[in-house]
Amino acid sequence: MNKITILAREILEESQRQGADYAQCSVSESEKKEFNVDGGRFSLMRTLYNRNVTITVLKDHRKGTIQINRFDEDTVKTAVRDALDAAESGKPDPAWEYARGPVEQDFTEGQPECNTDRLFERTKELLETIGKKHPKILMEQMITSHDSGKVIYANTNGVTYRSRWGAYSFSLMYSGHEGEKSTSFYGSDVMLKTLDKPVIDCGFIERDLAMVEKQLDPKPLEGKFTGPVVLAPYALSEIVLWTIMGNFVSDSCMIDGTSIWKDKLGETVADPRFSMSFEPYSDDVIVPSRYTGEGYPTENFDLIKDGKLVSFCLSQYGANKTGGRRAGNDGSSMIVRSGEKALDEIIAGIDRGILVMRFSGGSPAPSGEYSGVAKNSFMIENGKITNALTETMISGCVPDMLMQIREISSDTLKDGNGSLPFIAFDGVTISGK
Repeated sequence: MNKITILAREILEESQRQGADYAQCSVSESEKKEFNVDGGRFSLMRTLYNRNVTITVLKDHRKGTIQINRFDEDTVKTAVRDALDAAESGKPDPAWEYARGPVEQDFTEGQPECNTDRLFERTKELLETIGKKHPKILMEQMITSHDSGKVIYANTNGVTYRSRWGAYSFSLMYSGHEGEKSTSFYGSDVMLKTLDKPVIDCGFIERDLAMVEKQLDPKPLEGKFTGPVVLAPYALSEIVLWTIMGNFVSDSCMIDGTSIWKDKLGETVADPRFSMSFEPYSDDVIVPSRYTGEGYPTENFDLIKDGKLVSFCLSQYGANKTGGRRAGNDGSSMIVRSGEKALDEIIAGIDRGILVMRFSGGSPAPSGEYSGVAKNSFMIENGKITNALTETMISGCVPDMLMQIREISSDTLKDGNGSLPFIAFDGVTISGK
């Protein structure tokens, strides 16, 4: 840590020597110990090392940012000069603002030390368990790793953060196979602090594997109807949550005025059962983000609470540009409040609809209208999941869906980055052949 601390101080001093009005830098060293499985067989074991430096400067309210991956003196001096050149070519903007100190804090997050033998044992165990319990699954690729690093953030306003962090990650990509039949691919991911229990019991890995095995005999959906759609956590993120973030509440859409929610602070934008927050300090988050890109300490905050929009996800820059208020963090560690009914109970109440595990579609319109393919999906009939579906289209409008929530599950995906339930929405257009 001393090495990168000294380097950060030298970068700030060099920036001021070259004429920067303000400077900040993030200096990191990271290590990845990784096992790869391809086609169901171990294919690679390696250790990767990475260095990264991000330098941001202000000169006459103009901003310049440069990234490098070398720590030597000449490279640093050149990078500072390049950052200042980038700033001088930009337009002045007095909205840039960064945290002020004095602040100096140290953090240790997750599990910085790796038990490599245990990681291999759990990887091997996971592969063998899947082979025994789910013989129709082909593990196209599995990457298991322990990632760790040291990071220092410092700025010329007297703010310094030093962090050590680490976590185990398991990323699976697989499909179902039986004879000539095969399914669409699907992925499951989980981040862990410890390896105390079998990985197949973590996140939704076991549930996902079983669902993909059931997709080997899909049937086409006949016709078109409007009805309930149950979105699994990944599909919920792809269709609803990312649309909220990208189109309605973040810097870009608020600054350019395209957000349809820009004047709805304090108003109802969703069913009262829906709450969405960002909680880096939740017990469900392995490696919390302790500070924002502008150097402000993070805190948990609600975006939507009991259906009401209570905040936007604005940086200090975004807040200055719009006259709003800076959010508690950069929008990390998403938590959507769970409901009271189990998924099976929710499905039991649906006469005709579909369950969607993954979505493939283009970017939604600024209004939140979307259309795409419901991948890895199932028909729901008379309160039961029946057959898997071939390529089926779904379309709708996210703001309308938020007001037409049917149920929110008590089942939640806790993958180490946050917590998301299944949500059933009414009024979605479902199209088959």
